[in-house]
Amino acid sequence: MQTRSKKENTKWETGRVSGTVYSGDETHTALLNQVYATYSLSNPLHADVWPSVNQYEAEVISMTANLLNGNDEGVVGTTSSGGTESIILAVRAHKGYYCKRLGITHPEIVGCTTAHAGLDKACDMLGIKLIRVSPDPITFQMRPKDVARAITCNTIMIYSSAPSYPQGVIDPIEELSEVAMRFGVGLHVDACLGGFVLPFARMIGKELPKFDFECDGVTSMSVDTHKYGYASKGTSVVLYRHNALRRAQYFSFAKWPGGLYATPTIAGSRPGALIACAWASLVSIGESGFKSRVKSILATTQTIAKEVSSIPGLYLLGGMPTAMIVCFGSKDFDIYEVGDIMTKRGWSLNSLQRPACIHLCVTLKTVSFASEFVKELRECVEEVQKKGDGGGKKGGNAALYGMAGSLPAGPLDDMCKCYLDVILSP
Repeated sequence: MQTRSKKENTKWETGRVSGTVYSGDETHTALLNQVYATYSLSNPLHADVWPSVNQYEAEVISMTANLLNGNDEGVVGTTSSGGTESIILAVRAHKGYYCKRLGITHPEIVGCTTAHAGLDKACDMLGIKLIRVSPDPITFQMRPKDVARAITCNTIMIYSSAPSYPQGVIDPIEELSEVAMRFGVGLHVDACLGGFVLPFARMIGKELPKFDFECDGVTSMSVDTHKYGYASKGTSVVLYRHNALRRAQYFSFAKWPGGLYATPTIAGSRPGALIACAWASLVSIGESGFKSRVKSILATTQTIAKEVSSIPGLYLLGGMPTAMIVCFGSKDFDIYEVGDIMTKRGWSLNSLQRPACIHLCVTLKTVSFASEFVKELRECVEEVQKKGDGGGKKGGNAALYGMAGSLPAGPLDDMCKCYLDVILSP
C-alpha cells in the first residue's frame, strides 16, 4: 500500500494537478495524521463517550460562521462529509422550512447552469424541480433579472456560487439577495471553493463584492474545510441564518424500539477523527497563516491568467479571475486537444463543457510550479496549431466531448454509469 501510494502521490506533489490536494505540506499533513490517529475510533453520534468531538464540531462551525459575517447574525450550522452533502442538506432544510411555511407541495429551486452538479443530485434525491437559468455569456455570472423571472409561487430557494466551479466567477450575491427578499424565498451561496479564500482575501485588502451573510437575503452557505481549509478529506460546513432553518435539516424518530433517534446530517455514525482534523487545521494555521496562503494563491492565479491570456489562440472565460480558478478556451482550435497533450505530459487539468474550456484550480502546490505550467501549456498550444485539423482521428477528451456534444442526455448518462461500474469492479 505504501509503495502504491508513493507512486500515485508523485503527480500532485509536483503541482501537476488542478485542485484535488490543496495543501500537501508535509508538516501539516503529519499533524493531521497524528490527530486522526488520536481520534480514529471516535463517533460524534455518541456524545457521552466523545464530548470533545462535539466541541470541535461546534467550534469549527463557529469559526467558519465568524469568517462569513455570521456570528453577529446568530448563524448556526453543522459539519458534513463534503460539499455535495452540504448542498443536499441545505436543499433539504429549505424544502422542509419553506414548504411548511408557504404551503408549497411541488417545490422548485432556481439555479444557474454553472451551479455545481451537487444541486442536481439534491433535487433528484428530494423530488424538487430545478429551474435552470443561463449565465451571462461574457461574465458567466448568474443574472438577477433572469432569476426574478424564473421565480414562481412554488420557489423555495435561489442557488448561487462564490465562486462557481466551472469559470470561477462570483455571482452577484448582493443583487440576488434583494431578489430573494423581494419574493420571500431562500438564497443559498455555494462557497465550497471560496469559503476559506474570499474572507482572507478581503482581510488583505482585495476588493470583493459582498458574498456572505453580510447580505440580508442569504439564508445558507456551504463551505468546504477539506479544500482551502486544508483539513483531511471528508469535511465541509453548512451554515444557516437561523436555527429554525437548521432544524429543518435534522432527522428525528421518537418511536423507534431502539430508543430516541436523532441525527443532524444524512449519516448516523460519522468519523469524529475528521472533525478533529478540521478543528486542528483551522486552529494550527490561524488567521495569519491563512492570509499568507491566500496571498500566494491569488498572486499566482493572476500571474498564470495574464500569461495564459497572452498565448495566441487562447482566451480567458469570465475575464481576469477574482478567486483561484483560471479558465480558458479557444475559438481557433479544439481546446480538448490541448488538454489531451497536457495529460500526456503528466498534467491533470479539468475539462469542462458548454462551452468547451479547461480550467486550472490553483493550490499551494501550484504556486511553485506556475512557470512550468505556463511553459508547457504554451508548447502544447503551439503543437496543436502546427498540427492543424489534419483530418486525423481524435482520441482522449477531444473525442469524448466531441461525441458528447452530438448525443442526447440518455446515452451520456448510461455512459457515465458504465464508467462507475468499471471503477467499482475488482
